[in-house]
Amino acid sequence: MMPIYVHGLPGSGAELAIGGVSGTEMDRDVQDGGVAPGPAVLHCAVLDRDAPSFAQLAIRLPNAPVHLIGFSFGAACALRLAALAPEKVRRLTLVSATAPLELGDFLPHMAGASLLRLAKSAGRLRAMTTVQSALARVSPGLVLKLVARRADAADAALLDDATCLSVLKTAVSEGLTKGRGAYLREMAAYTQPWARHLPRVSCPVTLHHGAMDAWAPLDMAYALQQNLPRAELITYDDLGHYSTLRRALPQILSS
Repeated sequence: MMPIYVHGLPGSGAELAIGGVSGTEMDRDVQDGGVAPGPAVLHCAVLDRDAPSFAQLAIRLPNAPVHLIGFSFGAACALRLAALAPEKVRRLTLVSATAPLELGDFLPHMAGASLLRLAKSAGRLRAMTTVQSALARVSPGLVLKLVARRADAADAALLDDATCLSVLKTAVSEGLTKGRGAYLREMAAYTQPWARHLPRVSCPVTLHHGAMDAWAPLDMAYALQQNLPRAELITYDDLGHYSTLRRALPQILSS
């Protein structure tokens, strides 16, 4: 089964390096049903999100059994694709997943609440990301500090690791520059009701979630588990948002 990573927002395939995994953009050979290069524990295709709609993105998925791995806000994209293309998506793993906002009173407890409120207005979101994109080109480190200023304790420790800090700078910077189009489209879509797609996800779903997650509260994982037909939840008492990705990713790809 082909593992394909669906990164967070703002983010990029660089996030894979947090878990010691390498990734490449999903090229045409992979889309046509080829095999991702190398052993899965070392390589993972990265989904190219440059499509005008989720339906068109689903069409671009490989014509082969796919294992989608969605991280953070990328989980919403992965869930929609699983609902749209059940014949392609045979397995779904969600790490630090954000759930539909209509499933609970999550927003007051999310570190990114102000961003999500802005995302409800396309004009305001576009204006904010224009500023973020310009800042990302000049000082990606400052952008990361702004994004992570409300990080949980476990993720704050990651920022003290020079390698992880460099990876996160790259991921956020790429997400705000070359990935800005997908960021705008998907964040706007996320703030609209979309829980109706969950019952149509027919493949097995595994949720990995840290109890200390400040970006996606653990209640989001419980809500997803309750509203998906075939879901199991694995929790990590001592981990947060990115730290759960670091812990879970290698074991997901080696299983």
